[in-house]
Amino acid sequence: MLTRVIYFFIFLCGATGLAQADNNELNKNNYSQKISTSNNLQIVVPKNREEKFQIWKLKFIQKAIEMGFSKGLTETFILPAVIEEKALERDKQQPEFNTPIWSYLDRAGNPNRLKNGIEKLRENEILLNKIEDKYKVSRHVLVAIWGLESAFGEIMGNYNPVNSLSTFAFEGRRSKFGEQQLLALLSLLRDGYVQENQLMSSWAGAMGMMQFIPTTFRDYAIDFDNDGNKDLWNNKSDALSSAAHYLSRHGWQWEEPVVIEVNTKQGFDFSVAENSQKTVNEWLGLGVTQAKGQDNLEIHKNLKAKLIVPSGHRGPKILVFKNFDVIKKYNNSTSYALGVISLANSFNKKATITAEWPRSDKPLSLADRTSAQKKLKELGYKLGEVDGVIGPNSRRAIQQWQKDVNMPEDGYLEKNILDILLK
Repeated sequence: MLTRVIYFFIFLCGATGLAQADNNELNKNNYSQKISTSNNLQIVVPKNREEKFQIWKLKFIQKAIEMGFSKGLTETFILPAVIEEKALERDKQQPEFNTPIWSYLDRAGNPNRLKNGIEKLRENEILLNKIEDKYKVSRHVLVAIWGLESAFGEIMGNYNPVNSLSTFAFEGRRSKFGEQQLLALLSLLRDGYVQENQLMSSWAGAMGMMQFIPTTFRDYAIDFDNDGNKDLWNNKSDALSSAAHYLSRHGWQWEEPVVIEVNTKQGFDFSVAENSQKTVNEWLGLGVTQAKGQDNLEIHKNLKAKLIVPSGHRGPKILVFKNFDVIKKYNNSTSYALGVISLANSFNKKATITAEWPRSDKPLSLADRTSAQKKLKELGYKLGEVDGVIGPNSRRAIQQWQKDVNMPEDGYLEKNILDILLK
């Protein structure tokens, strides 16, 4: 017999439908408080996190069914979901955002990954020729992404994406992302592009050799060998072509540069770094100069670029072009995009960055970065969410503060600067 249950918080949110559940299922959940009413109705007041998660699952199932997903499919995959604590922990510790950029680049281009990448380029030359011909995306960049994302298919994750994405959708800073990806995953399961035995992913729900999140899989995956299956786990042609398709659709410019390291003249105004897009010719007029061993800037003088200084005015100065932003569509991290192009260039024995990084700078902890953001907010600078991630908004706020205290406006935060900020 089905018992109609009105969940108190659903009622408060204005939900019009009544969640239904079997008596036995409700009893197993041991809800902390049930308030009986007439007509066999119960208002269930969730007390702890697990109860709230169970209620969230029923609410999500109802939403998915209203969107056209079958009740059987949705319940089969959502009801058994559990909170994935490790996913929440990993979300706070992403190396792209928490590791000094020089350390991240050292790992990205380690000798083993470089050696394996060169071998993959040789082994897959015919396939990569075909992919380049069709999508006009650099094979070296594709293989670099392959290496960084899954160690060339060796490490594709051992998390259940339903658990991870349900956890994000239920709580944390990525609830919108989690729900969006969970719905996309249901569509992949419904349409047969993902089988139940393939439900293995990274902690963030990314799947296969190229670590596609479900929406990317749904919208960009390619059956390159026309075998009737978009297999991103076991089929290199499907996986690599899908990544090429993704980059191409996001605006990859064939044979245009990704980054060019540069120098700057004495007294250069670093307030224009990070935020301003100008032609190379305009950058030359502002005091950007040619760096030894790098592409001739005059050849690219009409291309637009931004100047970035990831480790401040004491570290490398880099012009980044349209293709750099395209790589960031894959992973919105400056460290990641530099890691990809540095590894890609290394396959051709080309150095991407030659200037020294300020390796003696002490890395900031999550608590340090969070304290900095809180202080900047207290001082009236706009930076968005306080999350410990020093992204574009935080860097702009740091630049504004640096201007106000007569420091070079490079947007870089390290221990000594943090101490000044927190005084």
